[in-house]
Amino acid sequence: RKSAALAVHQTYMTALTGRRMTGFCPNPMRRSTQRTIRASPRPSSISVRKGAQINSRREFLASVVFTSTLAAIKSRALSKTLYKPPEITTTSTPEALELAKELAKLNTVFYGAHWCSHCANQKRVLGREAFAMIRYVECAEDGVDSQRRLCKKKDIPGYPTWEIAGEQYPGEQSLEDLWDIVKDIRDSPGTRNAVGQGEWVINLLYDSECPVCSAEVEFLKAHDPEGRIRYTDITDPSYDPNKPGNGGVSFEDAMDRIHAVTNGGEVVQGVEVFRRTYGAIGLGWLFAASRVPVFGSVIDRAYDSWAANRLRLTGRGDLAAELKRRRKVREAQCTDPAGSPGERRSCPSLT
Repeated sequence: RKSAALAVHQTYMTALTGRRMTGFCPNPMRRSTQRTIRASPRPSSISVRKGAQINSRREFLASVVFTSTLAAIKSRALSKTLYKPPEITTTSTPEALELAKELAKLNTVFYGAHWCSHCANQKRVLGREAFAMIRYVECAEDGVDSQRRLCKKKDIPGYPTWEIAGEQYPGEQSLEDLWDIVKDIRDSPGTRNAVGQGEWVINLLYDSECPVCSAEVEFLKAHDPEGRIRYTDITDPSYDPNKPGNGGVSFEDAMDRIHAVTNGGEVVQGVEVFRRTYGAIGLGWLFAASRVPVFGSVIDRAYDSWAANRLRLTGRGDLAAELKRRRKVREAQCTDPAGSPGERRSCPSLT
């Protein structure tokens, strides 16, 4: 049925665009969204109780969000069967392995769907070992560890779509084509400076004086033998927000909420940090529930509550007290040990 539906969709796209796309599975989310919008009746008023109406725009939007959330919960509850992409049976060639290493350095993401034949073809070209180095994002709603919201946010046109150093490349790509893309990006001075030469894909800014945070880092390190995550201790007196890889995140902001910086320079914070770091080491499924609308908002609120009280709960007062303590430590370390008045060592600023 799905193959027949795809054939109809491709016929439609051919008539619409005047050309047929090859090596590409169209994204059904775009069409289904348009159909839903056209088919949905336009509400004129919503009755709350007899003789009362919701007239304010805020209340109307709140009701839309509430009903949409309920629909999402029901849809997920009814979808009991989740599907995995076909197993990759081919063995990677030395060339494919070398290519995968270069792609990983460029923070490459492969967007696909479990039912997409072109995605399966692309994986076979790379081979099992090489593709294991690439971050895979499942866009199908009924796929295992689905990240459909991310795919919609990225406006993925179809599958497969490669995202390499922040740029999208839709459709199947040969090894030669991928090498050409890598070389073009690698030879660009701006991109070379942004990506760097290391293997890490995301830099986690963490507080080593927080016992919970330190335990989390130890867990990640134990499951990160390939060094996909870089770890930067913000409590180190030498921490410099302007150092490459730190994304300009000040000590105060990093203490207020957890932050991370991707190899491409994107700064993320809050629960999204856990999604990215766990995803980088193949454990993204642990935070899959945080992408479900209702559960996601609950997890976000729980984290916000923890972040607001983290210092107090770990016996360190509040953020103002921590900033004051850090300032004293910084001044002591930056003062010339010989006691020369006014002389300072070269130290990064507090913020």
